[in-house]
Amino acid sequence: SAVFSPDGKLVITASRDGFARIWDVESCEIVHVLEDHESSVPTAVFSPDGKLALTTSLDRVARLWNVKSGELLHLLKGHRAPLCSAVFSRDGTLALSCSLDCTAKIWHVESGKCLHSLQGHRDALWSVVFSPDGKMALTASSDCTAKLWSVESGKCVRSLEGHGQVVTSAVFSPDTTSAFAVSSSDCAMAAAL
Repeated sequence: SAVFSPDGKLVITASRDGFARIWDVESCEIVHVLEDHESSVPTAVFSPDGKLALTTSLDRVARLWNVKSGELLHLLKGHRAPLCSAVFSRDGTLALSCSLDCTAKIWHVESGKCLHSLQGHRDALWSVVFSPDGKMALTASSDCTAKLWSVESGKCVRSLEGHGQVVTSAVFSPDTTSAFAVSSSDCAMAAAL
């Protein structure tokens, strides 16, 4: 994956070689090589303020990095299988990761502590996202469902069912009034919240 920083001056890339790299857009030079991973790095993203980076790895650990220094800040440990995706909340105080272990986890960014383990899916998770207001999380799974979670309690508040295939992605509307789940091969489904 490759993602621009919020100010557009940097790009972070994830790679199968076990490294994430932060690039300067103008010079096309590598600013930092994030090299603590023990396996492939499927995703890397910037925090909303661009000061932090979040990487996932097949080694079952997500990592939080200082973008300016390249310093590793926290190892987010707790998943029992490779990670597939991770995102920051809009305010940057929380992170959300998902794994082939059928769980998603909500992390406190400043401390690196796991606040909630979101359990209830019966198969691997592929995509996670926070609602724009930060109150809800949405997960997409191979169990043919997307689930809506309370960020505060970590409890599932709704399961979006009806797909016949893997749900590969799920998103919120900008006003958090509806969610949309996409399956790779059968259909898309929207739900009012």
